[in-house]
Amino acid sequence: MNFDGFLRECREQWPAWGDPERLRHLEHPRERRLAPLLLHVQGMASENKLMLLNLAARHLEPGEVYVEVGSWHGLSLAGAAAGNPAKIYACDNFSHSRADRATLQRTLERHTAAGQVEFFDLDFREFLRLAPWAPKKVGAYFYDNGHAFRDHFQALQLIRPWLSDDAVVIVDDTNDIPVRAANRLFVRYAPDFSLVVDIPTAVPRAATWWNGVQVYRFRRGSQPDSRRPPRLSYLGHQIIFSSLVTGVQRLAKTAWWAYKRSTSTRS
Repeated sequence: MNFDGFLRECREQWPAWGDPERLRHLEHPRERRLAPLLLHVQGMASENKLMLLNLAARHLEPGEVYVEVGSWHGLSLAGAAAGNPAKIYACDNFSHSRADRATLQRTLERHTAAGQVEFFDLDFREFLRLAPWAPKKVGAYFYDNGHAFRDHFQALQLIRPWLSDDAVVIVDDTNDIPVRAANRLFVRYAPDFSLVVDIPTAVPRAATWWNGVQVYRFRRGSQPDSRRPPRLSYLGHQIIFSSLVTGVQRLAKTAWWAYKRSTSTRS
């Protein structure tokens, strides 16, 4: 992964890249070439996020691939592929409501090159263990699947052996507390991961960065070898962030959307 090139283009697309507080409020990148995708493909992404994925795929080195977990209707895949020759591997088991493979397939046929994307209808754990891209390495990895604490922790744990020596890891929906907790615990014991930027949003489904995104850089051998967190620490985090916090957050989201519906009805 040409990480320096990736960062350079990020700064060009978002002049506030080095200022997270300003960056979180930007509604779109400098170039608007991906905006039409939002009109043609239903998805859970913003124009900013599509450009971020596109730049990640653009800066892959020879012998590297882009891997995506969680594709729904294929909007993020179309964004990553636009104008890029990158080979893409993706999976989804369509457990999300209103998700179906036929819709995804239509998106791939209309918005990606023939044979560019290899898609697998699998649980992400099975997909990452299968590693259909081998022996190639993963230069760019995007995770947007189940958002339980255990899901996110394992999504990072299972991809690590396949990452290139220098790779970008992009994690979606980082407004969610269990997601942030899983990322934080994993990185604490995997020092070859470093947080590049953390972009939260004030509300869910924001036009800026949807539901928050974090970008990590992985550099193999740059720090001491990673190790597993103590079992009690992992289990404690899983209990707290998969049960108690998730329940509170779900209630807060329900209240938020009830408020939005009531205000739209009154207007």
